[in-house]
Amino acid sequence: SYQGDPASALLETLDPEQNVDFLDHYLDLRMDLSKVLFVCTANTLDSIPGPLLDRMEVIRLSGYITEEKLAIAKRHLWPKQLTKAGVAKSSLSISDSALRAVIDSYAREAGVRQLEKQLGKLVRKAVVKLLDEPDANIKIGPKDLEASLGMPVFRNEQVLSGTGVITGLAWTSMGGATLPIEATRIHTHNRGFKLTGQLGDVMKESAEIAYSYVSSNLKTFKGDPEFFDQAFVHLHVPEGATPKDGPSAGITM
Repeated sequence: SYQGDPASALLETLDPEQNVDFLDHYLDLRMDLSKVLFVCTANTLDSIPGPLLDRMEVIRLSGYITEEKLAIAKRHLWPKQLTKAGVAKSSLSISDSALRAVIDSYAREAGVRQLEKQLGKLVRKAVVKLLDEPDANIKIGPKDLEASLGMPVFRNEQVLSGTGVITGLAWTSMGGATLPIEATRIHTHNRGFKLTGQLGDVMKESAEIAYSYVSSNLKTFKGDPEFFDQAFVHLHVPEGATPKDGPSAGITM
């Protein structure tokens, strides 16, 4: 039912130590699943409960890089969508730069399922135009994507530079992103430390540790030992779209 918990059912199924037979509560029937092999696929392991993951054999498959996705799209996905829509290659074409833009801005996941969906959407929108003008020859370029696919889902990170800005790296399920972290001294009459950004508890702890470490080692770094007696420091992590709760940003801070 909608209240069911697939993770608990899988855990019961995969653990022969708990019970010999799997009880189907809907049919009220016991089944021997000891000879059954389950194959599951996942884009990320973070959301799989620990006890369930512990009973699985994990086989990691690396995702496709941009060049591989581009080749797959040109040779397989685009011709498949044209055949599916019944459109001739001469009537509808897409440039390599447009394919690359779809991959970078709309489909950054490890596989190509999302890429195929976006190409299918482009073909369907083009078919509507071809119905009005059957003899038209449509060529899709990078500038035509926004009209058919909407605003880009992914954007390239803006490079921040200047005094007090350091670039770190953030892990994401889509590969990764650069993470600029900015620290500045605010001219106030009291000392202190302020932290802003979309940060988890681990990141907040990393920032506190970085602040304490620098404060206690100012002589080693040949800094002014009295700096933090008057300085109010503001540390900001601007990249709001990347949830951050790992220890990797500690060194950047």
